[in-house]
Amino acid sequence: MYQKFETTPFSSFRQQYFNNLREQSCLLPALEELCGGWTQETLKSILQKLTKKNQAPLPLFFDSSQAMDSISNKKQALATVFQQFDSRGIGRIDATELFSVMLLLSTGEISQIFYNIAVIFGSDKTNHITSDEFFFFIDCLFRGISKVLICKGETKPINLNKRLNDQDINKFIQQIFKGQQKVNKDELYASVKQSQQLFEFIEYISTSMQASMEYTRQQSLLMMKITMEVKKLMAQMLSQIDGTAKK
Repeated sequence: MYQKFETTPFSSFRQQYFNNLREQSCLLPALEELCGGWTQETLKSILQKLTKKNQAPLPLFFDSSQAMDSISNKKQALATVFQQFDSRGIGRIDATELFSVMLLLSTGEISQIFYNIAVIFGSDKTNHITSDEFFFFIDCLFRGISKVLICKGETKPINLNKRLNDQDINKFIQQIFKGQQKVNKDELYASVKQSQQLFEFIEYISTSMQASMEYTRQQSLLMMKITMEVKKLMAQMLSQIDGTAKK
Protein backbone atom coordinates (compact mmCIF):
# COMPACT_ATOMS: atom_id res chain seq x y z
CA MET A 1 0.00 0.00 0.00
CA TYR A 2 1.52 3.30 -1.11
CA GLN A 3 1.88 6.02 1.50
CA LYS A 4 -0.11 9.21 0.94
CA PHE A 5 1.04 12.77 1.40
CA GLU A 6 -0.01 14.54 4.58
CA THR A 7 -1.33 17.99 3.65
CA THR A 8 0.03 20.52 6.13
CA PRO A 9 -0.55 24.26 6.76
CA PHE A 10 2.33 26.69 6.40
CA SER A 11 2.24 27.43 10.14
CA SER A 12 3.20 23.81 10.83
CA PHE A 13 6.06 23.89 8.31
CA ARG A 14 7.29 27.14 9.83
CA GLN A 15 7.12 25.77 13.37
CA GLN A 16 8.93 22.61 12.32
CA TYR A 17 11.77 24.17 10.34
CA PHE A 18 12.15 27.94 10.73
CA ASN A 19 15.12 28.70 13.01
CA ASN A 20 15.03 25.02 13.99
CA LEU A 21 17.40 23.29 11.58
CA ARG A 22 20.33 21.33 12.95
CA GLU A 23 23.47 23.42 13.21
CA GLN A 24 26.45 22.73 10.95
CA SER A 25 24.82 19.93 8.94
CA CYS A 26 21.07 20.03 8.31
CA LEU A 27 20.87 18.04 5.09
CA LEU A 28 20.63 14.41 4.11
CA PRO A 29 24.32 13.35 3.94
CA ALA A 30 23.94 11.62 0.57
CA LEU A 31 22.56 14.84 -0.92
CA GLU A 32 25.52 16.79 0.47
CA GLU A 33 27.85 14.27 -1.15
CA LEU A 34 25.94 14.33 -4.43
CA CYS A 35 25.87 18.13 -4.74
CA GLY A 36 29.16 19.00 -3.05
CA GLY A 37 30.68 22.20 -4.44
CA TRP A 38 27.71 23.03 -6.66
CA THR A 39 26.93 26.62 -7.59
CA GLN A 40 23.90 27.95 -9.43
CA GLU A 41 25.95 27.73 -12.63
CA THR A 42 26.79 24.07 -11.91
CA LEU A 43 23.10 23.27 -11.55
CA LYS A 44 22.19 25.11 -14.74
CA SER A 45 24.88 23.16 -16.59
CA ILE A 46 23.49 19.86 -15.32
CA LEU A 47 19.96 20.82 -16.31
CA GLN A 48 21.24 21.81 -19.75
CA LYS A 49 22.64 18.29 -20.08
CA LEU A 50 19.31 16.77 -19.02
CA THR A 51 17.43 18.84 -21.61
CA LYS A 52 20.02 18.35 -24.36
CA LYS A 53 20.63 22.12 -24.37
CA ASN A 54 16.92 22.97 -24.15
CA GLN A 55 15.97 20.64 -27.01
CA ALA A 56 13.89 18.47 -24.65
CA PRO A 57 11.81 19.19 -21.53
CA LEU A 58 13.17 18.48 -18.08
CA PRO A 59 12.19 15.01 -16.86
CA LEU A 60 9.23 15.00 -14.50
CA PHE A 61 10.30 11.78 -12.79
CA PHE A 62 13.11 9.25 -12.49
CA ASP A 63 12.23 5.56 -12.28
CA SER A 64 15.66 4.45 -11.03
CA SER A 65 18.90 5.89 -9.75
CA GLN A 66 20.50 4.79 -13.04
CA ALA A 67 18.18 7.18 -14.85
CA MET A 68 19.85 10.00 -12.87
CA ASP A 69 23.34 9.34 -14.24
CA SER A 70 23.36 12.67 -16.08
CA ILE A 71 23.28 14.43 -12.71
CA SER A 72 26.42 12.81 -11.29
CA ASN A 73 28.72 9.81 -11.48
CA LYS A 74 28.44 9.28 -7.70
CA LYS A 75 26.38 6.13 -8.01
CA GLN A 76 26.02 5.30 -4.31
CA ALA A 77 24.91 8.84 -3.48
CA LEU A 78 22.42 8.75 -6.37
CA ALA A 79 21.01 5.45 -5.11
CA THR A 80 20.59 6.77 -1.57
CA VAL A 81 18.99 10.02 -2.74
CA PHE A 82 16.63 8.07 -5.00
CA GLN A 83 15.60 5.84 -2.11
CA GLN A 84 15.01 8.86 0.14
CA PHE A 85 12.85 10.67 -2.40
CA ASP A 86 10.91 7.47 -3.11
CA SER A 87 9.51 7.79 0.41
CA ARG A 88 6.10 6.48 -0.65
CA GLY A 89 7.57 3.31 -2.13
CA ILE A 90 6.19 3.73 -5.65
CA GLY A 91 9.42 2.92 -7.52
CA ARG A 92 9.96 6.40 -8.94
CA ILE A 93 10.69 9.90 -7.68
CA ASP A 94 9.35 13.31 -8.61
CA ALA A 95 12.26 15.00 -10.39
CA THR A 96 10.82 18.47 -9.76
CA GLU A 97 10.97 17.91 -5.99
CA LEU A 98 14.67 17.13 -6.37
CA PHE A 99 15.34 20.10 -8.68
CA SER A 100 13.59 22.54 -6.33
CA VAL A 101 15.79 21.40 -3.43
CA MET A 102 18.92 21.57 -5.59
CA LEU A 103 18.06 25.16 -6.51
CA LEU A 104 18.12 26.23 -2.88
CA LEU A 105 21.26 24.36 -1.82
CA SER A 106 23.47 25.38 -4.77
CA THR A 107 25.65 28.36 -3.84
CA GLY A 108 24.37 31.73 -5.04
CA GLU A 109 22.69 34.96 -4.01
CA ILE A 110 19.01 34.68 -3.13
CA SER A 111 18.10 37.01 -6.02
CA GLN A 112 19.95 34.71 -8.44
CA ILE A 113 18.15 31.69 -6.99
CA PHE A 114 14.74 33.26 -7.59
CA TYR A 115 15.71 34.17 -11.14
CA ASN A 116 16.75 30.56 -11.78
CA ILE A 117 13.49 29.34 -10.25
CA ALA A 118 11.68 31.44 -12.84
CA VAL A 119 13.90 30.13 -15.65
CA ILE A 120 13.59 26.46 -14.69
CA PHE A 121 9.94 26.36 -13.67
CA GLY A 122 8.71 29.07 -16.06
CA SER A 123 7.91 28.72 -19.74
CA ASP A 124 10.96 28.53 -22.00
CA LYS A 125 9.19 30.59 -24.67
CA THR A 126 8.50 33.74 -22.64
CA ASN A 127 10.34 36.00 -20.23
CA HIS A 128 7.70 35.42 -17.56
CA ILE A 129 6.70 32.92 -14.91
CA THR A 130 2.98 32.42 -14.43
CA SER A 131 1.12 32.11 -11.15
CA ASP A 132 0.34 28.46 -11.99
CA GLU A 133 4.01 27.72 -12.61
CA PHE A 134 5.06 29.34 -9.34
CA PHE A 135 2.26 27.46 -7.53
CA PHE A 136 3.78 24.26 -8.91
CA PHE A 137 7.26 25.25 -7.73
CA ILE A 138 6.05 25.96 -4.17
CA ASP A 139 4.24 22.63 -4.05
CA CYS A 140 7.38 20.81 -5.27
CA LEU A 141 9.66 22.68 -2.87
CA PHE A 142 7.72 21.90 0.29
CA ARG A 143 7.38 18.25 -0.69
CA GLY A 144 11.12 18.16 -1.37
CA ILE A 145 12.39 19.82 1.81
CA SER A 146 10.36 17.44 3.96
CA LYS A 147 12.53 14.63 2.60
CA VAL A 148 15.97 16.19 3.17
CA LEU A 149 16.00 18.65 6.11
CA ILE A 150 17.23 17.60 9.55
CA CYS A 151 15.94 19.52 12.57
CA LYS A 152 17.65 20.19 15.88
CA GLY A 153 17.77 17.10 18.06
CA GLU A 154 17.33 14.77 15.07
CA THR A 155 19.82 12.69 13.10
CA LYS A 156 17.78 12.30 9.90
CA PRO A 157 14.74 13.80 8.15
CA ILE A 158 11.56 12.72 9.94
CA ASN A 159 8.65 14.27 7.98
CA LEU A 160 9.04 12.53 4.65
CA ASN A 161 5.59 12.84 3.09
CA LYS A 162 4.33 16.32 3.87
CA ARG A 163 3.06 18.89 1.40
CA LEU A 164 1.84 22.45 1.81
CA ASN A 165 -1.92 22.88 1.57
CA ASP A 166 -3.49 24.61 -1.44
CA GLN A 167 -5.09 27.35 0.66
CA ASP A 168 -1.74 28.65 1.89
CA ILE A 169 -0.11 28.38 -1.53
CA ASN A 170 -2.99 30.37 -3.05
CA LYS A 171 -2.62 32.99 -0.32
CA PHE A 172 1.06 33.41 -1.23
CA ILE A 173 0.21 33.55 -4.94
CA GLN A 174 -2.24 36.40 -4.31
CA GLN A 175 0.38 38.32 -2.33
CA ILE A 176 3.02 37.84 -5.04
CA PHE A 177 1.05 38.14 -8.28
CA LYS A 178 -1.68 40.51 -7.01
CA GLY A 179 -4.30 39.18 -9.39
CA GLN A 180 -1.96 39.15 -12.40
CA GLN A 181 -1.37 35.95 -14.36
CA LYS A 182 2.39 36.33 -14.63
CA VAL A 183 5.45 38.35 -13.60
CA ASN A 184 8.69 39.04 -15.41
CA LYS A 185 11.41 36.56 -14.52
CA ASP A 186 13.70 39.42 -13.53
CA GLU A 187 11.02 40.67 -11.12
CA LEU A 188 10.20 37.42 -9.31
CA TYR A 189 12.66 38.10 -6.48
CA ALA A 190 11.12 41.51 -5.72
CA SER A 191 7.60 40.11 -6.10
CA VAL A 192 8.16 37.24 -3.66
CA LYS A 193 9.54 39.69 -1.08
CA GLN A 194 6.00 41.10 -0.90
CA SER A 195 5.00 37.80 0.72
CA GLN A 196 7.19 38.31 3.77
CA GLN A 197 6.58 35.02 5.55
CA LEU A 198 7.20 32.92 2.45
CA PHE A 199 10.29 34.92 1.47
CA GLU A 200 11.81 34.71 4.97
CA PHE A 201 11.15 30.97 5.08
CA ILE A 202 12.72 30.24 1.69
CA GLU A 203 15.68 32.52 2.41
CA TYR A 204 16.31 30.82 5.76
CA ILE A 205 16.06 27.32 4.25
CA SER A 206 18.37 28.22 1.37
CA THR A 207 20.95 29.94 3.61
CA SER A 208 20.93 26.97 6.01
CA MET A 209 21.29 24.47 3.16
CA GLN A 210 24.22 26.35 1.65
CA ALA A 211 25.91 26.65 5.07
CA SER A 212 25.44 22.91 5.56
CA MET A 213 27.02 22.20 2.17
CA GLU A 214 30.00 24.44 2.98
CA TYR A 215 30.48 22.87 6.43
CA THR A 216 30.54 19.39 4.90
CA ARG A 217 32.99 20.55 2.22
CA GLN A 218 35.33 22.01 4.83
CA GLN A 219 35.13 18.81 6.89
CA SER A 220 36.02 16.76 3.81
CA LEU A 221 39.01 19.01 3.09
CA LEU A 222 40.14 18.69 6.70
CA MET A 223 39.93 14.90 6.56
CA MET A 224 41.92 14.89 3.31
CA LYS A 225 44.58 17.07 4.92
CA ILE A 226 44.75 14.81 8.00
CA THR A 227 45.02 11.71 5.79
CA MET A 228 47.87 13.26 3.81
CA GLU A 229 49.71 14.25 7.01
CA VAL A 230 49.30 10.74 8.44
CA LYS A 231 50.64 9.18 5.22
CA LYS A 232 53.57 11.61 5.26
CA LEU A 233 54.34 10.78 8.90
CA MET A 234 54.15 7.04 8.24
CA ALA A 235 56.50 7.41 5.26
CA GLN A 236 59.00 9.28 7.45
CA MET A 237 58.76 6.60 10.17
CA LEU A 238 59.28 3.79 7.65
CA SER A 239 62.24 5.63 6.19
CA GLN A 240 63.79 6.00 9.63
CA ILE A 241 63.19 2.32 10.42
CA ASP A 242 64.71 1.32 7.11
CA GLY A 243 67.73 3.53 7.74
CA THR A 244 68.23 2.09 11.23
CA ALA A 245 67.98 -1.45 9.91
CA LYS A 246 70.71 -0.82 7.33
CA LYS A 247 73.08 0.38 10.02
